[in-house]
Amino acid sequence: MNGQTKRTEQDIIVLGLIGIYIVFVGSIGAYRMWREEYAMMILDWSLVLASIVIFIYAWRGRNIRLSSYYVAVLAVIGVELTVALKGIGQIFWAYPAVALVFYLLPPKHAIILWTAGLVLLALQIMDASLIEIINISSTLIVTSMFCLLFAMKMTQQNENLRKMARQDIMTKVHNRRAFYEDLRRRKATHKNLTAIFIDLDNFKNVNDCLGHVEGDAVLTAATNLINDLLDCKHRLYRMGGDEFVVLVDQLNWHDVCQLSQSIHQQFADNPLAKKHQLTLSMAVASRQPNEPISDWLNRLDAALYDAKKNGRNQVIFLTDLG
Repeated sequence: MNGQTKRTEQDIIVLGLIGIYIVFVGSIGAYRMWREEYAMMILDWSLVLASIVIFIYAWRGRNIRLSSYYVAVLAVIGVELTVALKGIGQIFWAYPAVALVFYLLPPKHAIILWTAGLVLLALQIMDASLIEIINISSTLIVTSMFCLLFAMKMTQQNENLRKMARQDIMTKVHNRRAFYEDLRRRKATHKNLTAIFIDLDNFKNVNDCLGHVEGDAVLTAATNLINDLLDCKHRLYRMGGDEFVVLVDQLNWHDVCQLSQSIHQQFADNPLAKKHQLTLSMAVASRQPNEPISDWLNRLDAALYDAKKNGRNQVIFLTDLG
């Protein structure tokens, strides 16, 4: 990945947590050495070494998601080995570990990993007194439940924020940001890219005659009409104003042409379009092998401009780079 790509807040937090873990556990390892607790010192510095490797991997490869799993597993292993070597007096290390696991991982994966950790911890405290087992078990269970509920709430909120960031506020279809994100994702998976550029003809007259409030209602209704003409596997994006893009999925060129013509004709036949004298100017093109994304989009944009300039209410099909 390009080294100048801006890191996300999640990237920075995960890298920061790994860095803090390295410094803190490394310091404890130095203290163990001073106390001549060599077994624990080796464990601490082994965890530090593994964390440094993960940090470098995350920093250079930018695979923060995979690095998060590595750190979560490492935290659980560290707790298990610490309790095994020093006894249940070290059980307090489980509390920051459970918080770390539920912060770094999706709730379902965190539950699986932490449940395995709790089972191993339970085996290690079986020889303790009954009151110790009750205290440790109850506090670990309560802490784990709080972490789970918090993680589920945060996951839901983050998902809602992601949807809001990708959704056009007025029409509720995908927005420009979602379009470019999906383009990058499809390019990364080497999927063929075919798009239909759409411009709503004569919409300015609606705004001028009826006002922007009524114009917004007509635009929303027109958007819903176009969206209803698409299969769920195709996505409609509002690029701004009365301009839209459809990303077509799993269709050959012939079927794409048929879909485009169908959208154009069915929209024109709809009572909403007839009432407000709305039509569609459209441009359709597939990305050619090794063609830069920007060149492909510029071809489509130029073709849509030609459609508008040459009378509107038409579909232009671009079958090659010419």
